[in-house]
Amino acid sequence: MAAVIPTISLDLKLANLVVAKIIPYYLIPYGIGALIYAPLTKHFSYRRILGFALILYSFFTFYCGSVHSLRYFLFGRIGMGITAACAIPLGLMIIGEFFEKKVRGRLVGLFFSCSFFASLAGIVLGGVTHWRWLFFVPAFLGLITALCLWRVKLDLLKNVHGVSINYLKAFKDKDILNIFVFIFLISFLYHGVHKWFGIYLSQIYALDKLWISFFFVVVALGGALGQIVGGHLSDKRGRLITCRIGVIGLALSVMLLIGNYPLFILGIIFCFISVFWTIGHNGLSTLLTDFPDKDRPVIASLNSSVRFISGGLGFFISRIFVEQNFGLTFFVIGILIILLNYLINRLLR
Repeated sequence: MAAVIPTISLDLKLANLVVAKIIPYYLIPYGIGALIYAPLTKHFSYRRILGFALILYSFFTFYCGSVHSLRYFLFGRIGMGITAACAIPLGLMIIGEFFEKKVRGRLVGLFFSCSFFASLAGIVLGGVTHWRWLFFVPAFLGLITALCLWRVKLDLLKNVHGVSINYLKAFKDKDILNIFVFIFLISFLYHGVHKWFGIYLSQIYALDKLWISFFFVVVALGGALGQIVGGHLSDKRGRLITCRIGVIGLALSVMLLIGNYPLFILGIIFCFISVFWTIGHNGLSTLLTDFPDKDRPVIASLNSSVRFISGGLGFFISRIFVEQNFGLTFFVIGILIILLNYLINRLLR
């Protein structure tokens, strides 16, 4: 859901306008849609919620691949965002509720690394088929997954959480408020870099679609690797240490983008950015699963919502600065990210 749009435009201001128009149609619905699912767990089982959400996701995805009007296409994207938003909140709830603390990091890593392999498959599919198949194939897979959920006999999927949800009340808890302040800040800064990868490669290095797709493959593979490494670190070394490693590594990698490099070196930097982002992401996500059962549904849903809202803000505000200088903007963002390292012990207790 947080994919980069590979705009290949010779005019940075025009590219900014195009991306700004398109991004909200998956960013905002995804963030708002994530808030729907925690309240549903009070009355319905995980199986039922996931099953119906996936069926609706398949419908909207197939719809997007079938329409010929941009207006109707954007409507379908809103539906895709809302229905796809079920995956992360419910996934974190299930991991936190049914698995022991000592293995949650690796399960979170496996869970999120699947999304990076899915992104990789999308990149490959987009390079060899018509763009409509980027919607038809996920629609088919979503429907098959929904049918499998009804057939698989897993007791944990039958569970109804049964806890009342009050998002406003949750923020009165200082621990919850602190962790979401950190999530907001790190997502705000990261997406101020991440959302510009495609345009950055086009403008600064004059790369074509094929080369930019290759860099996205590197980012996807780095993300999957980072989740696996982060999961191991979260379980063996602790959540906070994992967050600290991720934040420092991400900051230093982003700061390197102030320079110009051979493509091989640039690919390594992009890989480092993805690896360290996902290491920190794993530590933070695993920390969310460690909250008590009564708080976990609220935490899991708010997590996705806050990440995407802050990510959208980070993207829009960073537009002002990248139009002046990509490298300097990224360097300053890197400095701000490394300053977050000093807030970890205070906010992520």
